[in-house]
Amino acid sequence: MSSTGSSRGNPSIGDILRSVSVLGVLILAVWGFGQLFTNTPDETVKPIDYAATVRSARPAAEFELLAPPTLPAGWVATSARFTPTSWHLGVVTDDQDYIGLEQAKLGAKKLIDDFANDSKSAGTVTIDGDTWDLRKGPDGDVTYVRTEAGLTTL
Repeated sequence: MSSTGSSRGNPSIGDILRSVSVLGVLILAVWGFGQLFTNTPDETVKPIDYAATVRSARPAAEFELLAPPTLPAGWVATSARFTPTSWHLGVVTDDQDYIGLEQAKLGAKKLIDDFANDSKSAGTVTIDGDTWDLRKGPDGDVTYVRTEAGLTTL
């Protein structure tokens, strides 16, 4: 055998670097091509008809189910769930802020742990003659909590 033969069985470091460079360029080209022709749609809020849920839930509810008769212009209801012991309404405002309404036959601590975790008490506030506990979260979220006759509202 000749000592000047091919290095196929034992590639040099130069051969390895050239191969890796070629593969890297090919991968970047495929990725770049994909980026040019990939269209990421804007996030859309999927509206729901919360009023229909309210109409069917109110007769079955064991408590006064809170829900606005209409939403302000630009606000969109995105979720509504009802069980005989709980009610949820989720709304996105025209500023893209989320507002959640929770009512449940649970203690305030459980609902706070589930929906306002890490919030701290910030006193009380009176709204329409009712006293609510005010809580503020580390990210600036504000939560109002009221418990009456075994029903907690957030």
